[in-house]
Amino acid sequence: MKLFVILLIPFSIGFIIRLFTKHDIGVWLLTCTILPAAILIEEFLLPYSGGGASFWPIALFFGGFYGAISSGMGVVIASYIKKKRIHI
Repeated sequence: MKLFVILLIPFSIGFIIRLFTKHDIGVWLLTCTILPAAILIEEFLLPYSGGGASFWPIALFFGGFYGAISSGMGVVIASYIKKKRIHI
């Protein structure tokens, strides 16, 4: 459940920003940085809560990949809605 909420944040931000702008690639690149930034903040600014080794490079790699996919889906769906003139 926590992963779903974390992936929903880049999706919704990409969706909302794309509804009000015309730049697909710019919005996607901007929202791709949300999840990796959250991982880096958790690893370097918050106190360490684990007991073993920190695997932040692996989390950063997969988090960046899944964040890019999630934000890309938000941008694509918003582009489709805006192109079809569907009013929410």
